[in-house]
Amino acid sequence: MSSSSVPTSRDSRWQYPENGEDLHRVFTVAKRDGPQQVFDGEGVFTVSYAKSGAQGSAKDFLSSGGPGKE
Repeated sequence: MSSSSVPTSRDSRWQYPENGEDLHRVFTVAKRDGPQQVFDGEGVFTVSYAKSGAQGSAKDFLSSGGPGKE
């Protein structure tokens, strides 16, 4: 991924990264700006960030809607 393919805060689409540094940038932008779409030759991945909960079970978390449902 070249520096020209780094999304702005309004662009959430990436080409599949070829190295770890590019992947780190995808995670950083997902944490800062919300879900990111990463395209490879066959499909799309969605990368999102959810802050860790202080308490509760995974079952309760998922049955209440999971990340983004606060």
